[in-house]
Amino acid sequence: MKVTINFKITVLFATAFLFVCALFVLLGKVQIDSYLTNEQGRQKDIVEKIIYNLERKEGFSIHEYLLSKSFKLVENDRSAKHIIAKGEKVFRINSLYGSFSSIIYHNQIFFYVERLNTKHLYELNASTRLEYLFLLSFFFSLILIIFLYFSVLRSLMPLKILKKKIKNISAGKIEPLSEYSQINDEISEISFEFDHAINKIQELVKSRQFFLRMIMHELKTPIGKGRIVCEMLDNQKQKDRLVAIFERLELLIDEFGKIEKVLSRNCQLNLQTYHLSLILEQAEDYLMRDDFYQKVKISYKEDTMIIADLELFSLMLKNLIDNAIKYSDDKACEIICSGDYIIVRNKGMQLKKTFDYYLKPFVREQNTQVEGMGLGLYIINNICNLHGYNLTYSYEDGYHTFKIVFSRLK
Repeated sequence: MKVTINFKITVLFATAFLFVCALFVLLGKVQIDSYLTNEQGRQKDIVEKIIYNLERKEGFSIHEYLLSKSFKLVENDRSAKHIIAKGEKVFRINSLYGSFSSIIYHNQIFFYVERLNTKHLYELNASTRLEYLFLLSFFFSLILIIFLYFSVLRSLMPLKILKKKIKNISAGKIEPLSEYSQINDEISEISFEFDHAINKIQELVKSRQFFLRMIMHELKTPIGKGRIVCEMLDNQKQKDRLVAIFERLELLIDEFGKIEKVLSRNCQLNLQTYHLSLILEQAEDYLMRDDFYQKVKISYKEDTMIIADLELFSLMLKNLIDNAIKYSDDKACEIICSGDYIIVRNKGMQLKKTFDYYLKPFVREQNTQVEGMGLGLYIINNICNLHGYNLTYSYEDGYHTFKIVFSRLK
């Protein structure tokens, strides 16, 4: 399971949210218990002072005294009766002047006065009740956590955009990331350094393209002059040989240009539907071997139609066939064409390493007498991937089997 940064942050803040809720519930219970205990003690002191004042002062008003002690009368008789009936009486003090009780109802404490002709229930003024301050602190903490959560997520949003642009860059679509340079944080530093690296890469790519084009141009110039000189020769046999050589050189230069585009991911496919036999004919032309049909055995189970870029796919098959002939013990290979795949088989020793190893660039079997740069399978695999086809390999009974599966058609 892929665990993203957003998921980790969400889990972290959710844990913090639950922890704060649990903490406030616990603190709330402790606070309420402490508040009720203290208020009970205060009300007992108030009862003692009321009795003391009633004994010594004429005209002493219990109502006025309680108002001065932050109480107010519960004026709704129905509510008062309900609280008296359902509330918990924590203490009751009887005296000659009446009965005084403390009643707890829904975590609120009330003061109940019963005298000969009057019964009054008092509650604390809302302004003096600590629960409001407690609830305010609780909601403030939750709002702060939620604000920090969305603030952190918002600060990470540019990372998603950076990820998308980096994917575009890997696909060949280069976009600047300098839009974050105004933000003074780590993400802006990353985007700045990445921009710098992209500019360097673009300069290197342009330099390489210019260098390759210059080489190809310089090579084509003497080839063109050589072909002109060939036309002046009287000996037709020598003339034909030289023309074939120059055509071969020109074809190799064109092939080199196509391979460069494939490897630099700067290649636009011209996809059309072709018979596999036509593509093989084109690959045969690219190979320029007079002994092609002596070295290559072709069998058709079905001359299927495939969607491909004719030049690139022919070039790929040319490289695959060329490799099969070069590395074969008998310098020959077999091609099997079917509706879903094409197979190129050759006889040879088993590979010393895994097939994936040979798909890397500049990799060749050690101690081999075959010349080359080790780019054959790398180029073949890249062209297959561009077409959406699969290149597979197996070794059985002394034969290497390279299979291109036309999965794109399914």
